[in-house]
Amino acid sequence: MKKRLAVAVSIVAVMAFAGAALASATFTGTYRTTITTPAAVKGTWALDFKANGSVTVSDNGQVTANHPSVKGSTLTAPGGQNCPTVGTYKIKRAGNKLTFTVIKDTCTMGRKLILPGHTWTKVS
Repeated sequence: MKKRLAVAVSIVAVMAFAGAALASATFTGTYRTTITTPAAVKGTWALDFKANGSVTVSDNGQVTANHPSVKGSTLTAPGGQNCPTVGTYKIKRAGNKLTFTVIKDTCTMGRKLILPGHTWTKVS
């Protein structure tokens, strides 16, 4: 009985580790969208998702000071110049496309105009 329990615990542990690894790797790569309105955020935006959960944001090829992170399917954007509070977003992937929905974000400009409402396409 103890041997069966030990085997079962080992299997569960391996599955949990594999699930965590897949969750962080799900969004690895660069995704891009072009925003035409509002004028304040007009441009080509890119999100470069790293396997360690960090994200680099760029606007028209220029890396921004914003450095969100991803855990599972949640993107967390720290407070910064335009948005002093933290914002969280649910990421949904369909093929090579991502969409974001607001979980919680009191900011009314910046990332709230960039992330939700746009389709992000994987480019690399």
